[in-house]
Amino acid sequence: MSFANYIMAGIQTGELSGVGVGRMLRLSRICSLMRLSRVMRQLPSLRIILMSILDSMASLAWCFLFIGFFMYVFAVFIVYGVSDHLRQSTLVDDAARQVFVTWWGGIARSMITLVMTITGGCDWSQVLHPLREVSVLYEPFFLFYIFLMCFGVLNVVVGAFVATTQQIASNDPEAAAKYAAWQTESYIHRIRGFFVQADVDHTGTLSWAEFRKQLSKPKVRAYFQALDLDVSQAHELFGLLDVDGSGWITAEEFVDGVLRLKGQARSIDVNKIVYMCERMFDRLPNMLE
Repeated sequence: MSFANYIMAGIQTGELSGVGVGRMLRLSRICSLMRLSRVMRQLPSLRIILMSILDSMASLAWCFLFIGFFMYVFAVFIVYGVSDHLRQSTLVDDAARQVFVTWWGGIARSMITLVMTITGGCDWSQVLHPLREVSVLYEPFFLFYIFLMCFGVLNVVVGAFVATTQQIASNDPEAAAKYAAWQTESYIHRIRGFFVQADVDHTGTLSWAEFRKQLSKPKVRAYFQALDLDVSQAHELFGLLDVDGSGWITAEEFVDGVLRLKGQARSIDVNKIVYMCERMFDRLPNMLE
């Protein structure tokens, strides 16, 4: 029996009162919210979107006030010109007057029209046509409004939301771990692809001759630089990749070595060198004896 059928049966038999039904409905809503929270934990993308919307409310309010101020300024200029034109001109018939009233009949009506022109609610050339009868200056004025809102203000608003989403995604542990894993996997895939291309004899290993021949190509050197590897000293790089000193680099050695050597020296690498030096200095007196 479903939850709704259980309630209906309880009401009909008199076992449940109105107060009891209300409490059970509230309990069911709480359970629904708990299920929704579990779903959000399992879907990090949905959680990031919802958190971005909630964290962007303050920015959205300021953007709304900013856009509203711009529209109000433009609406005041247009309404002033339209009202002055209707008051002084005697050649405006009732049909043309109705068009002016429909699109520009007051500050509120004009602001709604301005919103519609940048959100696809109406064709802005349609609302611009009656303004040409008021003055030729209103056409470039209206075009400046369209350009400012579509290419300036709205792009800034979208950029603010994107920046908020990126900040939330970077602070989310699961999303950051997922992105780091994806980056590492993509990096390893590119490294293995280069190894396969460099292994000309298809032995599964790279010799110094093969390695040097590949690094002599400008395209390959640029590829290594894209992988954050310094190839200015090729022989030293080959020695660092050849961990066992066999003179051959296997695919595992190449991947592990490139992952270890890419980029700048990290804090753990520097501290490891300091630790090894300290141990060497501690053993030096015993070695001299």
